[in-house]
Formats: sequence, structure tokens, C-alpha cells
Amino acid sequence: MNINRRLFIGSGIAAGILPNMLIAKDPVIKTPLMLDTKRMAIHDGPGIRTTFFVKGCPLKCIWCHNPESISPERQIARFKHLCQKCKKCTMDEATCPTRAFKVYGKPWSIEDLVKKALEDTPFYKRTGGGITLSGGEPLYFWQWAYKFFSACKEAGLSTCLDTSLYAPPIAVEKMLEVTDMWLPDFKAFDDGLHEKLTGVSNKIIKKNLERLVAANAKIEVRMLVVPNHNDGEDLKARRAYLKSLGIAETSMVELEYLDYARSKYLALGMKDTMPPKIK
Repeated sequence: MNINRRLFIGSGIAAGILPNMLIAKDPVIKTPLMLDTKRMAIHDGPGIRTTFFVKGCPLKCIWCHNPESISPERQIARFKHLCQKCKKCTMDEATCPTRAFKVYGKPWSIEDLVKKALEDTPFYKRTGGGITLSGGEPLYFWQWAYKFFSACKEAGLSTCLDTSLYAPPIAVEKMLEVTDMWLPDFKAFDDGLHEKLTGVSNKIIKKNLERLVAANAKIEVRMLVVPNHNDGEDLKARRAYLKSLGIAETSMVELEYLDYARSKYLALGMKDTMPPKIK
């Protein structure tokens, strides 16, 4: 796939989504582009899983380790540290000898995604695994996610959803019908702090989390711990809040912060907002 220079230059600035968008509105793009597929995943729900990543997210977390997942639009990255400045550069991801070019965002049909997932059926059966939908934010495209999970269930596949829960309540209600396990990412307890760190309020997130508990949904809450940002008192408050909802300690997972994504910010022409990693 050849990429002309005008397209490349235009893609250098990420077409991010306004972080304070009205979440009740449908996204401009209802069918997401796909970022990646991870087979044999062991940390994205029970058993061995195939994880699919959608492109597009209404949050703008300062620590985002997948900045290419924020914009729902197709993007092209150029990794300068890999580029050899070939005299006859084709700007083609497939033929670049050093893999300096990367296209983020490719179309996949639901039918093809299910076919890909079914390739590893023997591993799912032996380990209690299945498929996981991640992002980006899958619930940004909840109508599509509902159709995808419905197709997965029809194919006999277990479903797991990795989400920030920043979505209209109707999205959660519909996805409860087709989701076997939820992996909500609880980023901060204090609403002001949450908005400062992610660009959005956490009020709807808490309501959606409480709805999952009320529905007796299978949940594993992930809590990224970023030193000097959402650790300390806020982490204690997050754990206390989850406990007050009846969520067991064994269903709370603290995640270590890593800042390995800086090269992607540079390659995409985006401002690097990642806090420094404190050793």
C-alpha cells in the first residue's frame, strides 16, 4: 500500500477527539478501524484469549501508552530513529526495510474478526479462554461492539470487555446481554483529579460501575498507579470505594506504570504527555 507525501504530512498531527464530548452522542465513526490483534493473550481475562483493539477513545489520559488509539481516524507514524532516509522512499509500511513507517487503523468486518478468533478455539476450550475487546475505548462504538459480541456468542465464544466505562448507560445495559466478563479501568476516585488526568469526569464511570455490580456481572477492576498522580490517598480512596460496592480484594488489580510509548508520540507528531517513570 503506497502512501503519498501529502497524506503522510497531514497525518502527523493526531486528529484527537474532544475529551469533554457529550457521551450520549454517537461517535462520528460508528464502525471502528482496528489497531491490532493479540493472539495467545494471558492477561486480558481468563484463560488464553484473542484480544482485538479498536481505534478511537473519548479520553485523553496523560499517561496513555497507546496514543495511536485515541483518534478514530487512520494515522501514519514515522519512527525517525528507524528511518535510514532511503533515496527512493516509497512511504510504504509493507516494503520499508527498517519498519520506520506504521499505518494505524485498518478496516475489519465482524465476520472476519470472528473467523480470526475461531482459529484458536482449541486453546479457549482447554483454558476457559475466549475473545477480549479492548482499545481505544470499545464502548465509544457500543452499537458495533454489541453486534460483534452477539456474533461471537453465536459462534460459541466467551466474551470479555476491557473498558473505561465512559459511555452512556444504555451502552452498558446492552453489553450486559452479551458480555461474560468486564475489565473496567478505574483511573482516579476524585472527580476533579480524574478530569485533570483524563480530560473527562468520572461521574458516569462510577454510575456504570455500580450498575455492573447491581447486575452481578463478573468484574476485574484494573487500577493503574502513576506515582505523584493517582497513587497515595487517591489509590486508597479507589480501593475503599470498590470495597463499599462489594467488590472483593481479589477482583482489584493494581497495574504498574510504564513509559515505553514515547517513541509513538514522536512518530505520530503528538505532544508527549507521559509523566516520567520514577525509579
